[in-house]
Amino acid sequence: MNSFRRLRDRLGRALEHPAVLPGLGIAGAVFVATVVSYALAGDKLIGYDAHAYWQAAALDDPYRATILGGFDAVGGLYEYKYPPPIAQALAPVRLLGIPWPAFLGAWTVLLLVSLAWLGRRWTLLLLLFPPVLGELWLGNLNILLGVAVVLGMRWPGAWAIILFTKITPGVGLLWFVVRREWRNLAIALGVTAAIAAVSFALAPSLWWDFVEAARTQVAATVDVPRQAAPIPLPLRMAAAALLVSWGARTDRAWVLPIAVGLSVPFLWWNVLATMVAAIPLAGWRPDARTSSPDMPASPAGEPAPAPTP
Repeated sequence: MNSFRRLRDRLGRALEHPAVLPGLGIAGAVFVATVVSYALAGDKLIGYDAHAYWQAAALDDPYRATILGGFDAVGGLYEYKYPPPIAQALAPVRLLGIPWPAFLGAWTVLLLVSLAWLGRRWTLLLLLFPPVLGELWLGNLNILLGVAVVLGMRWPGAWAIILFTKITPGVGLLWFVVRREWRNLAIALGVTAAIAAVSFALAPSLWWDFVEAARTQVAATVDVPRQAAPIPLPLRMAAAALLVSWGARTDRAWVLPIAVGLSVPFLWWNVLATMVAAIPLAGWRPDARTSSPDMPASPAGEPAPAPTP
């Protein structure tokens, strides 16, 4: 164990070399330029998932194609499956007329910044993790789910992001139930309900179409797609619930992103990128949420409370 810690400390110091941060910045800029160039050339695989978000913002009703069995502009089966608030939040994309390559570039920057916020000094190593590379290439939002889990330890309302995207990883809210943190649970559910109410008031027809589109995908949720891990969702949900309950009882917050990744509707290999959030949460304590130097600083910038001896 001591040898492992010494190796970890040496590696950590090496990753804090002054040249690492500029190098990551240059590599990130090259990667963004690469994906944008592929998008401009009409590549149909780069940013496949991100394209669904852009398309959802561009259409009046992002669910009609799914209901009708249509295809998106990239040529693949329409992939937007999330509740309406996400599409509504992306409405400025349509209002500003942001083209697909520009959206993909901005989305990739968001993912890279989120990865760096989660990984801090370990970001360079995380870029060697195949699910992270796949996530950046496809442009899904699994890294953002990891950010939501970390933020949710301080601001429970961040769980609304998870509930309005993958939905089933909401099993992570058992953390508050097991720990009897009823106020935090009420905030998480209250923020979600408030957003849903506003969304429904603005466009009730979107919610009805979302429900109808979801019905067409129920069978797919049970019949695991060939490319996904062959583990049924109910079994993974049960395992995630047990994992969250164990973590909540033993103050192991790092299990939350693992449970979130495990309980998504389809366990694609790039979903494992969500588990990157276990790194900052490894230092979480109930009396000092940022007691570890690896824990990202508070987004508000306030100093972390000192751990109780």
